[in-house]
Amino acid sequence: MYASLMPLAAASSDLITWQERLVSPFVDHQLQLVCSMLVGAVLGLLGCFVVLRRMALIGDAISHAVLPGVVVAFLLVSTGITGLFVGALAAGIATAVAINLLTRFSRVREDAAIGIVFTAMFALGVILISRLPSGTHFDMKCFLFGDPLAVQRDDLISVLIIAPVVVATIVLLFHPLKLMSFDQSLARTMGFNTTALHYLLMILLSATIVAALRSVGVIMGVAMLITPAAFAYQLTNRLWTMLVISSIAGAISAGLGMFLAFQFNNPPGPMMVLVVTGLFALAMAFAPERGFVMVWRHRRRIQNHILEEDVLKALARRELAGEAAPVTMSTLFGDALSTQIRRAVRRLVRAGALIDDVKGLVLSARGRTRAVEMVRSHRLWETYLADQRVDRRYVHPYAERLEHAHDLADKLAESLGNPKADPHGQPIPDQV
Repeated sequence: MYASLMPLAAASSDLITWQERLVSPFVDHQLQLVCSMLVGAVLGLLGCFVVLRRMALIGDAISHAVLPGVVVAFLLVSTGITGLFVGALAAGIATAVAINLLTRFSRVREDAAIGIVFTAMFALGVILISRLPSGTHFDMKCFLFGDPLAVQRDDLISVLIIAPVVVATIVLLFHPLKLMSFDQSLARTMGFNTTALHYLLMILLSATIVAALRSVGVIMGVAMLITPAAFAYQLTNRLWTMLVISSIAGAISAGLGMFLAFQFNNPPGPMMVLVVTGLFALAMAFAPERGFVMVWRHRRRIQNHILEEDVLKALARRELAGEAAPVTMSTLFGDALSTQIRRAVRRLVRAGALIDDVKGLVLSARGRTRAVEMVRSHRLWETYLADQRVDRRYVHPYAERLEHAHDLADKLAESLGNPKADPHGQPIPDQV
């Protein structure tokens, strides 16, 4: 099974044209491409439950711990795919059971139990490899890193068997699996056998990892299990959506990784992992709610909005004090005038909230409505804070922060009995 093919760089002659490289994955390696994409999709599905249950280390442990099962099966049944699959699957299930027993009946926690079991199983596998009869070739590199170009029809058949089983299990047991992923205690309270569900998930995980050994290997398989799910988790809060996105991301990463491997003469397995890692990096940056770029843009929009409302409020206070004449920015803000304020003024002018003529700035009808709302909100918050016996020194600065929640002004006024003046004696404008 693990007599790997020549490296891609050697298999692809330097004389091959770039046009041939573009079409080669789709013409010469269709079986390998389809198998790798199916493996990526199934790993993406199971990875969602692994990520949500914080079981990434268990996935890593099972991936490494199947080695002794593979070697024993290799000794007993040579390269038969069925025997190798059964041996590796048995080792994976034994690993899950051993981790659970250590966690329940010893003082070590789950992370320590995982470390103990999978390192012991992997060490046993290495020792068994050293005991193989002379002349027996077991490609450890293929086991660890995979060799998608070595995928045969039997590998595709095993994936085609496992994939529907995984999908059907998730569909049929979606509700209990969802409960167990988010609240295991609640799942037990509702009568679900969480232990059986856990072992079922481990069996599916072991079977999928075994099927993925040829295409992505142990180390790459862990990445294809975790990273697509982590990518999907950045984008949605709904489990069904997460499952779909993760599965698609795993399939696309496998296909695109193999395609790029041909173009740049790189190993396919690592290229698949780099592609899905790149997707995760993009999600970290641009996810609508959690991406750090989007969060930064959202905060900047809020800051700009607050600054614009402060400009409008300053002009409204002048008008309420009887000073309705146009005023220049330097007169209005003095030493506080900054580049940010100038930009805020330009935005307000473009939005039609301010009129900028030769004499200075003046509120438009639209800007006046918005500005009076701000003044009203500020003075209502001052009244509320004073009514709550907040120290008078802090009433104004606290109101400066709260005033931008002017959508609450009407409810605030109603709760205060519609006061006419704030604690400083300033009139509170009526609702516009």
